[in-house]
Amino acid sequence: MKEPAALLPVWVARLVGFGALAALGALEWQRMVAGLSSGRALLWAAVATAAAAGVLACDRLSQRRRGVAMLAVVVGSLLAALALSGVELELLRPRNWVSLVEGVAGGLQSLGTVRLPYAGADPWPRIALQVAGALLLTLAGLVACWPRGGGDPLPRGYPFLSLAALLVLVASPVVAMGGTRPLLLGLAIAALTVCFLWLDRLPLRPGAGVAALLGLALAGALPLAAVADRGEPWFDYKAFAEGLGPDDPVRFDWSQSYGPIDWPRDGNEVMRVRSAEPHYWKVENLEHFDGAVWTDAGPVGPKAADVETEIRDDWRDRPGWLDSIEVTVRRMRTRDVPAPGAIMEIESSTKPLEPAGEAGRWVATTELRRGDSYRAEVYTPKPTPGELRATDITGFEPERSGDLAVTVPFLPGREPTAASVGGVGDERVEGAVVHFRPFGSDEEPFVSFPELDRTVYGATPRWLRRSAYRRTWQLAQRLRSGVETPFEYILAVNAYLSSGFGYSERPTPPAPGRAPLDAFLIDTRDGYCQHFAGAMALLLRMGGIPARVATGFSPGGFSERRDAWIVRDTDAHAWVEAWFDQLGWVTFDPTPDATPARSQIAALASPVPATPTGDAAAPDGAEAGGGAEGERGGDLRPDLLFDVQSGEAPDGAADTGGGLAWWTWALLAAVAVAGAGLAVALVRRQRTLGPFTPLDRAVAELEAALRRAGRPLATGTTLHQLERSLGASADATAYLRALSDSRYGREPRPPTAAERRALRAALAQGLGPVGRLRAWWALPPRPR
Repeated sequence: MKEPAALLPVWVARLVGFGALAALGALEWQRMVAGLSSGRALLWAAVATAAAAGVLACDRLSQRRRGVAMLAVVVGSLLAALALSGVELELLRPRNWVSLVEGVAGGLQSLGTVRLPYAGADPWPRIALQVAGALLLTLAGLVACWPRGGGDPLPRGYPFLSLAALLVLVASPVVAMGGTRPLLLGLAIAALTVCFLWLDRLPLRPGAGVAALLGLALAGALPLAAVADRGEPWFDYKAFAEGLGPDDPVRFDWSQSYGPIDWPRDGNEVMRVRSAEPHYWKVENLEHFDGAVWTDAGPVGPKAADVETEIRDDWRDRPGWLDSIEVTVRRMRTRDVPAPGAIMEIESSTKPLEPAGEAGRWVATTELRRGDSYRAEVYTPKPTPGELRATDITGFEPERSGDLAVTVPFLPGREPTAASVGGVGDERVEGAVVHFRPFGSDEEPFVSFPELDRTVYGATPRWLRRSAYRRTWQLAQRLRSGVETPFEYILAVNAYLSSGFGYSERPTPPAPGRAPLDAFLIDTRDGYCQHFAGAMALLLRMGGIPARVATGFSPGGFSERRDAWIVRDTDAHAWVEAWFDQLGWVTFDPTPDATPARSQIAALASPVPATPTGDAAAPDGAEAGGGAEGERGGDLRPDLLFDVQSGEAPDGAADTGGGLAWWTWALLAAVAVAGAGLAVALVRRQRTLGPFTPLDRAVAELEAALRRAGRPLATGTTLHQLERSLGASADATAYLRALSDSRYGREPRPPTAAERRALRAALAQGLGPVGRLRAWWALPPRPR
């Protein structure tokens, strides 16, 4: 029975139905990227529809040209989708494919934690969302019209596979962010789905057919609306994204212990920072010394939490000290916001961030996790050595009084009584707080007893001699003798810590009754960054220089390929910040060169000058370097790490973002060539063999093999004539006779593997050194 004439040709109906549903999917997916225009999303749908039309157009070509045309349609449409998905065209070059794949993979991993619509600072989650949408649409278009064989003059493709991809595009944004009109969306999905699947079957007189389509659309609207509005996606992209990365994120405890190192040191990348120059990525300020260790002072009052208290009064006159950084969290979870210096402002964050109640620091309301990112404006003083030397007093600002205080415990048996310090009773007092005077002041330190709410002026050395830090105080007095400026005292402290001290991750325990830092300075002289930073800050306060311990990460390794600083768990570090009234908090690092945090620092290729200050411009072509040790320019001493600007990497340092080995590139190239060859072979095989019997396919394969080997058949050539022209061996003759017997005999027999090999050898005869390779291409081995 003849089918009634259709209202639309099959190919028109397929393209119209697909294009409408693809446009709906693109517009829904576009909502997941903040600022992405609807026009860009509709271009994705247009490319996908054009890909489907291109596949259909290939059916009009001859068998010889069809395979190449199909491959061109696939490659061209995928490249067009990538070009319209926000990927820089430079990344589409073969040499940048690894960077593109790594970036998109990292972006996909981030989708499990970021807020949607995405508006973060890290560009890769945005690019990954656009790439996923554009490629999914394009693949859906190719699958919708891809030939299935079976003798149909116009292949109908795989519409249900295509429909599944389109429904993922529509439903995932609705589930991730919600929808205000689920019923209308469900109606649109149902109507367009029915059109996509059955519009080509609508009869020429569509009265009853249109009614049936409308009925199906209305019947499917409510259940589809309910599915679109439910709490779970058809494709849970968050679970998929989280599954791409490791399940054990790295967490850090920044408290000081001075015992053996026990924090993670596996080389995991914990964050990636885009910055014009290297910095120490600070996480916490440890401003309180409790008599044993440095601790976080905790939230302070609103006035003290003002970021203006962290910076110099005329900070606007030093624009060179303001930097902008972009941070992307990798394998780490933290509520603290890593950033150098004092944070002035946060923007483009994927999680809500707020001031921490401590000047210059911010925290996240919920944990920052893989894929979270933010952009921070920071203030990081970068004075020259000359500016540091010119400062002769510091610590006179009222806000810095707390940064000159040190809690000291009294030695057992030498604790004063409450009555001896102005209190009541014979109860022993275990400790006191010594308030040292600013550098340049002639006043004596004074002592307070918080437990008794008493303050004693004068005779401070007597109280210090009864404390566990009497030797540290005597050392500070000795180092302070003869120096005239704060910077000279800092150099003296650094010189002491550089002479006779060693780096050890398993430091010698202090003797019983000795305070950890006092024992480190006088007895053991071995330790790691916590010891060196804590001891230096303690000596600086005793010398009248406001100081604190800062914890976080050293700069890490700079990757030119990623244009970012790669920070790993081995870069966890502690250093010192000293206050200068005319400059602000300046970074110093007394830890020896052997620290692993520094050994991970990879420098750029060429050395760079010190960063200009004020309005001075950097020399043309100068780049910021991220090195380890070395002189920092001017007359600054080599053994003092000031800011981080060195042009040479330490021994063993490696660029964490370096290129792949040559054999990796060779392997990738081989895989790409093999994949392309396999695709061409499969397409050629499918289009050449067609929907015929096994015998027809064998004959077609023989014709194709002869053509590829440069021996095309003349019209009317018989198998017997072909056998004589080849002059083949007995096995090759058996191959041709098998075809003849299959055509005219009673029991068809396909050629054996040995007969195929013999015919391949016959095809290679007379073709020169590359004949065997050409014969393999002409008649490839048949998979079993």
